[in-house]
Amino acid sequence: MPYPPQGSGFPPGDIASSVWAYITRVLTSLATAPFILTEFETEWQTDPVVENVASASATALTAGSITPTYPTGSTEARAVLLPMIKAANQAANTHHIGFKIQYRTGGAGPYSDLKDYTANPPLTLVAADGSVDGWAHPIDVTAIVSSGVQVEFRFEVDSDNAGGVNYTTSFLLVLVYRMG
Repeated sequence: MPYPPQGSGFPPGDIASSVWAYITRVLTSLATAPFILTEFETEWQTDPVVENVASASATALTAGSITPTYPTGSTEARAVLLPMIKAANQAANTHHIGFKIQYRTGGAGPYSDLKDYTANPPLTLVAADGSVDGWAHPIDVTAIVSSGVQVEFRFEVDSDNAGGVNYTTSFLLVLVYRMG
């Protein structure tokens, strides 16, 4: 039996004309522009940091530092930060953990709040040793990121319980750009 079975699918003439029409559209667009303008991205991620905090007050965790650069000849489109935090209970304590995501540019000066999640704590640890919870959410940081300028991001955690919690944090910065 021949493959594909006779009489199934599109007639060969329809396929050939569709492919030819597509190639013609692409070649016509290339003739009017040097190339099709497309967005690209590049990314940096900080190394994960693990810290133990046994406090019921706001505590700044270790900052992740990134010095992003756009490729030569590119046009900046946007910058997106993906902050990631995982909390692991070190005893049988209940925790409601709010946090702030903070930043500073240029490697000096005070930190500024980027997002504040302390009013409605997004992390909850049940009263079980080893219970875990995590959070990650993309944030547009186009307004604060510049090519070649160091930017530091950190979490400031605030638990309602002074029991020990291990925090693992990391930051992924994605730069979106256009060439041409």
